Amino acid sequence: MILCVNPNAAVDKTVMVENFRLNAIHRPSFELALPGGKGCNVARAARTLGQQPVVTGWVGGNAGRFIEEGLQAEGILTAFVHTSVESRDCLSILDPVNGTMTEIYEKGRPVSPEELQSFYESFQAWLPKVEIVTLSGSLPPGVPVCFYGELIGMARRAGVRTILDSSGEPLRCGLEGASPDVLKCNRAELSGLVGQPLESLEDVRRVIRELSGRLGASVVITLGGTGPVAAERAESAPASCRTWLAQAPGIEVVSAVGSGDCFLAGLAAGMLAGQPFEEWLRLAVAAGSANTLEIRAGRLRQADVDALLGRVRVAEEK
Repeated sequence: MILCVNPNAAVDKTVMVENFRLNAIHRPSFELALPGGKGCNVARAARTLGQQPVVTGWVGGNAGRFIEEGLQAEGILTAFVHTSVESRDCLSILDPVNGTMTEIYEKGRPVSPEELQSFYESFQAWLPKVEIVTLSGSLPPGVPVCFYGELIGMARRAGVRTILDSSGEPLRCGLEGASPDVLKCNRAELSGLVGQPLESLEDVRRVIRELSGRLGASVVITLGGTGPVAAERAESAPASCRTWLAQAPGIEVVSAVGSGDCFLAGLAAGMLAGQPFEEWLRLAVAAGSANTLEIRAGRLRQADVDALLGRVRVAEEK
């Protein structure tokens, strides 16, 4: 079972507006509202890939009820802490004519000290029941910036593996103390973490080797449509690593919203299946690519994943 930590749950609204313009009135040709947040997307994709996910975090009000009940209707278990304030909304405006995506995300409502403590207690109670914890997304006000680092430490003490996908200070602090088993982020997030521009692929390779050796963790960096580059931690010698490069198949993209979350779900599913690291990458790329064929975030069809798997190239770099 996978425990998907989703601190900043939201109602994700996607609208399709042809020729979207500023300072104009638009009437969408398509509208969709789903339980959202990165952890919700991870859980949705993981379930399609044959895993049993449970989503935890905070929800409140009518929006929180929509999120919780919507996930349960999809067959996804929930373990949310309920708050006294309304959960947030996030809006994505897709313009298929110009190929643009405009995203407007509310920051989230404050979490009280009591609600934070309730979450820690619930998280601790779930650890004996799960094999992997995924930690992804932004943090709402009231949640300490060291939140992910604390959860990684709790999971490590319980013998549960973790995958961290965040950015900014939550990412930086999440790597202090106990390190995750896998760090996943994109090039911009990695650049912010190390405080230097990473313009070339060789720059990325060099940094992830150094980071993997220092953390004793596998590091996976997504590079958009070209596919990821990864440093695999050697179990027998955590300070050393193998470097892999994956090539995504060329497909016609409908929407890339949620593809990083589906990629993360693929990593977790490959890990749970006991596959070699390169097969984690292959499944992750196939899952992330399959999501781009759907307008709905975190949605993918198993048939698309199966069809794409054979077209993903993964090679070790010497």
